[in-house]
Amino acid sequence: MSTSKELQRVELLNFTKTNGEELVGLAVELAEDLSGGVQVRVLMDSNVISGVTVVPLQQGGGCD
Repeated sequence: MSTSKELQRVELLNFTKTNGEELVGLAVELAEDLSGGVQVRVLMDSNVISGVTVVPLQQGGGCD
């Protein structure tokens, strides 16, 4: 992501350890690519999240 523009990070799931320390369990980083697209990076703590699946978004249909 070194060639991308400003990075945005969204923390989706945080958790607190037994000692009170708060950690990020799941986060997504988004950055504009120089080609006009968006780069996405998913960050996860394997002690909290067992897996991440990427599913294509189905667009269309709308309301009649």
